[in-house]
Amino acid sequence: MKLQLSNAPCSWGIEFADNPDNPPWQTVLNEISQAGYKATELGPLGYLPTDSQVLAAKLEENGLGLIAGTIFKHLHKAEQRDAILQYTHDTCKLLQAQNAKYMVVIDHVSSPRTDQAGQVETAYRLPDEQWQEMMTTITELSLICREYNITPVIHPHAGSFIEYRDEIDRAMQDLDSDLVKLCIDTGHCRYASIDPAELIETYQDRVEYIHFKDINEAVLAHTVANNVDFYKAIGNGVFCPLGQGCVDFNAVRSTLERIQYEGWITVEQDVDPAAKDNSSLENAQLSLQFIEQKFLQ
Repeated sequence: MKLQLSNAPCSWGIEFADNPDNPPWQTVLNEISQAGYKATELGPLGYLPTDSQVLAAKLEENGLGLIAGTIFKHLHKAEQRDAILQYTHDTCKLLQAQNAKYMVVIDHVSSPRTDQAGQVETAYRLPDEQWQEMMTTITELSLICREYNITPVIHPHAGSFIEYRDEIDRAMQDLDSDLVKLCIDTGHCRYASIDPAELIETYQDRVEYIHFKDINEAVLAHTVANNVDFYKAIGNGVFCPLGQGCVDFNAVRSTLERIQYEGWITVEQDVDPAAKDNSSLENAQLSLQFIEQKFLQ
């Protein structure tokens, strides 16, 4: 099976560029390379160098390509649209200079959904008017991505307003299939009680990019039963190295083989950068070993 593999700064806890607990970006690039990956995502704009020449040199120094950027913003808040669109332009310019392919588009984790992650039956849903505003924002930022030859991919995400299957189906119906594609994250699917293999097969014509992530089943069960905040769940270790959790990667592999997927797969394991026992390098290596044994033999 032919797969192209990368990792991402979030595996080192990088969610926000200005978090004082972030490890140095030089360390992150070095360890992604050291773990055996050939590419990285950009992470939040402003964490890695924003000077395209400096970034290119540092990526080359570590033997890495740049595969994707991320928009992790409150897409459901119409009043933030102008700022989001400017952020899209700024990110796309940097991505284009590095020949990156994708823009991962995520509605920001926010209340009340941050405490309702994984609670598919009872979680609050956006009112229709606010939903349509979010669709408008996604469409407009996607048109900007197209200007830079970057493919926008919606990433359903725990604790956001595009998390559960009904929301994914609605977004796929409301958004132009030629413009907006899909990034399926195996861990966030499992968090939301979605079978990632089935979702990949159902939307195979729109699945342009995949995130491999695994989940500790016991931590997830405690999280959902006790309305644990999404970020606290990360600190509790809800995400784990690939193969150590409850994602059915046998089914995922069978589906990817059946649909003949040969695109990029980025390995992620969200962690708390403030954790004193940070083992991101070791975890990234373990996840790569799992993929090599499960998918590449």
